[in-house]
Amino acid sequence: MEAKRYQPQPRVPDAQAEQPVIIVGNGPAGIQCLVELRRRGVTTPVKLFGAEHWAPYDRVKLSTFLFGSTDFDDLTNLPPELDDSVEHLVGLPVTGINPDRRWVEDRLGQRHHYSSLVLALGSDAHIPSIPGTTLSGVLRFRDMADAQALIARRLRSTHTVVIGGGLLGIEAAHGLCRFGTNVTLIQHADRLMNRQLDSEAASMVANNLREAGVDIRLNTSVRRIKGTERVESVVLADGSELPCDTVVFATGIAPRTALARKAGLKVANGIRVTASMQTSDPHIYAVGECAQFEDRVCGLVMPALQQARVAAGCLAGSDDSYTPVADSTWLKVLSLEVFSAGRFTDEERGMVHRSLVYHDSNAGIYRALMLRAGRLVGVVSVGSWAERQKVLNRIADGRRIQPWEVLRFRFTGELNEGGAGQVSEWPAATVICQCRGLSRRQLQDFMADGCDVATLKSVSGAGTVCGGCEPLLDSLCSGGAAAARKVPGATALAIISAVAAFVMALAFWLPSPAPASSVQNISLFEQFSRNGLWRQWSGYAVLAVSVLLLLMSLKKRFPKVPMGSFTGWRIAHAVLALLALLALYWHTGFSLGENLNRWLMLSFIGAAMVGITAALLTRLQVAMNGVGWLRQGSTWLHILVCWPLPTLLIFHIVSAYYF
Repeated sequence: MEAKRYQPQPRVPDAQAEQPVIIVGNGPAGIQCLVELRRRGVTTPVKLFGAEHWAPYDRVKLSTFLFGSTDFDDLTNLPPELDDSVEHLVGLPVTGINPDRRWVEDRLGQRHHYSSLVLALGSDAHIPSIPGTTLSGVLRFRDMADAQALIARRLRSTHTVVIGGGLLGIEAAHGLCRFGTNVTLIQHADRLMNRQLDSEAASMVANNLREAGVDIRLNTSVRRIKGTERVESVVLADGSELPCDTVVFATGIAPRTALARKAGLKVANGIRVTASMQTSDPHIYAVGECAQFEDRVCGLVMPALQQARVAAGCLAGSDDSYTPVADSTWLKVLSLEVFSAGRFTDEERGMVHRSLVYHDSNAGIYRALMLRAGRLVGVVSVGSWAERQKVLNRIADGRRIQPWEVLRFRFTGELNEGGAGQVSEWPAATVICQCRGLSRRQLQDFMADGCDVATLKSVSGAGTVCGGCEPLLDSLCSGGAAAARKVPGATALAIISAVAAFVMALAFWLPSPAPASSVQNISLFEQFSRNGLWRQWSGYAVLAVSVLLLLMSLKKRFPKVPMGSFTGWRIAHAVLALLALLALYWHTGFSLGENLNRWLMLSFIGAAMVGITAALLTRLQVAMNGVGWLRQGSTWLHILVCWPLPTLLIFHIVSAYYF
């Protein structure tokens, strides 16, 4: 073994300790690191390098730019911290690092000394090793250059194949299906977004995309891309051939590690970092998609921004530590909102002890909670959900889900009384903007002098990444919760129900009509009740109204049933119920009777009482929070009590005519 002579490295000059902080990468993580440094009072000069020839832009909203609903100016939201104290070098990539002398070298060969270095290099699109990826017409979807190439290609493409059914693949397919372009989405798994959604939620997303015109192929993959110079077709795993002229890869990411590897830093799948986001060199930090903490590389913006805040805190002299939180995804495809966090996929169901599901197909709402040892560990939902941020905080704080919360969720789909409630009254430490890690207290500090939503977003950065917290910011700025849900016809429904309640109370308060002691003292009620024909017709009236009441419930179960709106049907339901009570009193005097007749009367009275309660709560929930789940529960109880009525009515009619 040949011995090597030790050569000590030149000592770093003391003056070099005053050199600026250099951040390589002006994407979301790099910008967040700069913002956090300034907010923590660090006034050291900063050099910010960006390899792209664009000003920093919001990559999360790149799909809206591809779709055409957002222009470039709307994507750029430069923070006020990007001021004269920051030397912003756009379009100038860093090509080398010397950790011993503490300098970086740019593409022009210039060297820049640093006191600390933050690598926010991001990632490249992962391109599978299949034949044909070098043909003209093969594109990817990762950055602004990719988006512009896709926009130019979209105008002349007749059939585009998007490979990858994850978040980027869905956004690309959605953005490309304009101007008459046929789009086929290829996914190797059995569902879209198989790492972010369970089967039910993925099915709803797939249906939404199909309605937009996207052809979805599941459980298959592309074996090769065919063509001479340009893309002509793709060959699928089963050997079938799909003609196309454009192929877009959205098949995951590959962390950019070449620069760190060349500098001698420890690298695995990503650049290895500690909980303080330090690399193997204590003066160099790595954050975002290029960093690997333990055995994990983050591919979402929320943990990348969290890592940037930790790195900035350590540079500011604090002892911040990175603790991975439950990954969350918020996506909006057309009008469909999709949200997931923690453990929720079909494959992870075996790792939880209990699943709670709320599904309202008429409203397009699906929500599933995963519990382990009574604590929330995962959630997936489709449809708008004002309580989304609160649920995400419940996963983070690890508090037990109480039995009444379980009951409320099963009936209403909400964990908390009143849903999201008033944001200004949430606990101060509750995180409002998950992407920026801003709590309610921090946001209200920004609002100290008073500001509107636009100003709050500008000064704090909240709501400028995924936009999912904008309704909460609006509620916080307005000083209240979201407007109470208006229920059409609730007042009329309450009035009719109050009259019905008065009729029932009066009927029970009045003495039951007793048989007269003589013919001269016989009452009007007894004259009709002893008349077989009148008694028969009053029974028919009760039967007819009861059948109509049961049939009217079909309007809610089948919204496409013609003849008016659900509101009108519900009011008519209440009017018929009042008439049924009057006819029932005329037929029986509210006498309970014996045997099956008694059970029939109890069913009638129980259905009426619970129905009146549900109707009054429908009006009450407009003005008060926290009664919605009671109204929902009373509605289901009303339906449950009505179940025996058809059978008991049949027995009553048969017994009356047979005997």
